[in-house]
Amino acid sequence: MRQYLQNKKGLVQNVFNKVYDKYDLMNDFMSLGIHRLWKKNLINWMSPSPKKKLIDMACGTGDLGKLFLEHTNYTGKVLCVDPNSGMLKKGTERLKKYNNITWKKGYAEKILAPDNSFDY
Repeated sequence: MRQYLQNKKGLVQNVFNKVYDKYDLMNDFMSLGIHRLWKKNLINWMSPSPKKKLIDMACGTGDLGKLFLEHTNYTGKVLCVDPNSGMLKKGTERLKKYNNITWKKGYAEKILAPDNSFDY
């Protein structure tokens, strides 16, 4: 079973290694832009107040983090975590003006923060 999971993780990593540079365009195309609406709806539903903290696991290029900061008038903090270095690089480049986003490489199975250190 462990070997199966490792192989599967490797396959997923290979897919994202190939598409990270076009990931946002691919999301727009495959969802017909609907992914933007559900991300906005999620942040509106969360209704984060100023100075709150979000951890975004499997963050991709950071769309949710960006929307979260906009909703908190840029007073919140975001930890964007993704297992793919390319995604993190693309997100960092794309959102370089957002200095309250921290980018880390990691997996949801091993959260890189102490318990109760995030609001969302």
